[in-house]
Amino acid sequence: MATRGIDTHAHLFLGEFSADIQAVTHRAKSVCEAVLLPNLDIHTLPALESLTESEPGFYYGMIGLHPSYVKADFREQLRALEKHLHRRAWIGIGEVGIDLYHDRSTFSWQAEALSTQAEWAARLRLPLSIHFRHALSETLEVLAPYAVRGVFHCFTGSYEEGKRILDAGFYIGIGGVVTYKNATLLRDAVVRLPLEAIVLETDSPYLAPVPVRSKRNESSYLTYIARAIGELRGISVEQVLEITTEAARRLFQLPIFSAA
Repeated sequence: MATRGIDTHAHLFLGEFSADIQAVTHRAKSVCEAVLLPNLDIHTLPALESLTESEPGFYYGMIGLHPSYVKADFREQLRALEKHLHRRAWIGIGEVGIDLYHDRSTFSWQAEALSTQAEWAARLRLPLSIHFRHALSETLEVLAPYAVRGVFHCFTGSYEEGKRILDAGFYIGIGGVVTYKNATLLRDAVVRLPLEAIVLETDSPYLAPVPVRSKRNESSYLTYIARAIGELRGISVEQVLEITTEAARRLFQLPIFSAA
């Protein structure tokens, strides 16, 4: 394939990949020109930094506190993470956001954490990688006061929800769920939303696409996602990769890579 994509959201620094990360990286390079790595909390940061250092120009790191890791110590975590903001070049602030799927009791903490990290993004002019499970309205409300850009990652919603995100000035991240036949609302949205506002992601090791749905997800599976989008829209895989890769470069201010 002449055109490679950009995996805008993968957690390849996690323990699930520790035994074979070199092979995972080799496979990823055949499909991706870059892989972006959103952080989870202060404890995952060293592994993320180590992976980016192992493959400069291919792996790019983000820094942030994932909403599922927002606990009673979240302010201490944010202070610790903030000390790392200027110690290296980050491609974005992430993974941040609000998750109300299991429990709303930490909503105020999550909203405060998101607000703090949106301030970082605005100050440093970095995009956000945004998690918003069962919390689209709440997330948009917290972000509204800030002059920030970013991607609403792992979008699985309707066209109307996607349009709300685009109207607020953000991009949409599409992953393996688009390959699931029962994801009817998402598949309709992918047909109707502008492809120029979509970026691709795997969310590895989670949400592996068909036909590898039962396996550990990895960045080389980005091809299946691009193929599904192409089939839905009636265009080639190469067109999908070309348009979404340019969107990712634009959003994350990535250099233009050779397609070789």
